[in-house]
Amino acid sequence: MIRSPLAPVAVLLLFFLLAPAVSQAGGNNAFVAVYNSGRAQVREMRTVTLPQGPAAVIFSDVPATLDPSSIRAAAPGMAVQDIQYTYRPITPANLLDMYVGKELSVILPDPADANARILRKATLLSNVDRPVFAMGKEVYVGSYEALVLPELPKGFDTKPTLTLTTDNETEGRRNVALHYLMGGLSWRADYTMMVGADGNAADLEAWATVTNTSGYGFTGADLRLVAGDVRRAPENYKMARMAQPVLAMEASPDAAGGAAEEAFSEYHVYSLDRVVTLPSQGARQISLFSASAIPVEQKLVSRYHAGTGQRSGGISQGVESVLTFRNLAENHLGRPLPAGKVRVFMPTTDGHHLLAGEAELGHVAEGGEVRLALGRSFDVNVERRQTAYKKVGKNAFEIGWAVTVSNGKKVPQDLTLRETFPGQWKVVSADASYTETDASTIAFHLKGLPPSAGKEGTVVNYTVRIEY
Repeated sequence: MIRSPLAPVAVLLLFFLLAPAVSQAGGNNAFVAVYNSGRAQVREMRTVTLPQGPAAVIFSDVPATLDPSSIRAAAPGMAVQDIQYTYRPITPANLLDMYVGKELSVILPDPADANARILRKATLLSNVDRPVFAMGKEVYVGSYEALVLPELPKGFDTKPTLTLTTDNETEGRRNVALHYLMGGLSWRADYTMMVGADGNAADLEAWATVTNTSGYGFTGADLRLVAGDVRRAPENYKMARMAQPVLAMEASPDAAGGAAEEAFSEYHVYSLDRVVTLPSQGARQISLFSASAIPVEQKLVSRYHAGTGQRSGGISQGVESVLTFRNLAENHLGRPLPAGKVRVFMPTTDGHHLLAGEAELGHVAEGGEVRLALGRSFDVNVERRQTAYKKVGKNAFEIGWAVTVSNGKKVPQDLTLRETFPGQWKVVSADASYTETDASTIAFHLKGLPPSAGKEGTVVNYTVRIEY
């Protein structure tokens, strides 16, 4: 396919020399594959009436976020010779670009009065990084209040236009397949997890939230949702500069449940058994799947990254509330979990479920473990103090710690203390059992910590030798 950008004069000649064919409005019955990365692959069918021989096929209803280098078009008996995409919206940057070399008015602070302003005539010399003005014989580069342009320059577009230069074997109506990539469409998973009364099982609902900020909607789309980190090559061209619209429409849930999932290359794709309408601005939620009675485990974890410095006084460290489960078929899951946000609700004594925390979930393959850090414990606290500090070599130290755990609850609690050390290390002594979880971490698994109201709490003492 020959691709050559046309100058404005060539475009004008094109309309005089070629018979124009205008397509019907787009966005209907399209195939739309939306990626996590904020782009979409689109295939639309447009009906046009073509003359025999050369013609200009004009698509005036296309996305402003379209990637011009990705456009492909095909129809029986139609040869595409040239593709042109034009869109220059009215933005401050585009306005100033067209005023380079022309005169305008600059509103500046009055150097004689901080509360006053002055109006100066100036010629815009450049708008590459920031505006540079010529004011008489002086060149001004600095701040200004506003710019006043004498008129709106010609050459701006109210909407983007795609023009194909074609050569057609015969005249008649054609269904033109239009393929392209576009920005402004993205999706993520949103999960709702309801933990049961015993705290050992939970029900999970997974929804896809498709967000559209492109200003271009789709009616009755055959929708695909691609989950995974698809690499994007660096852009070697500059897209049209435009302000991205703000999401202003409330999400509208799609009540019909369930989406078919299949592996696609190194990713996963979800497809629906129905068509979906995506608003030009806003979001739509679509049910992906649900699972019941998933075995879960609630844990309290406190972490400390020890160094080799000498410390004085008490050091408070947070206690995380963590919920974990395995993505296994025997746990009523065993399916790819796309990245998104998980909202966990836990029961109160009167049967209500309240939000217990939110956590971001990365892509989790079948068989993977999910660990959700929901927040900090209110009643269980950990404080540590350094009990010994001794330099035993050029770069070696022996450091003693006393870690006190206070349980403000009325029932015993389990807690894991994770201690991480730099360099080469060895635990010299400890009055509680521990495990080495990796090359730099040990874990004290404290079971059944008793309530400590009015008491000191449970103390773990250990000494570690660190060398680096």
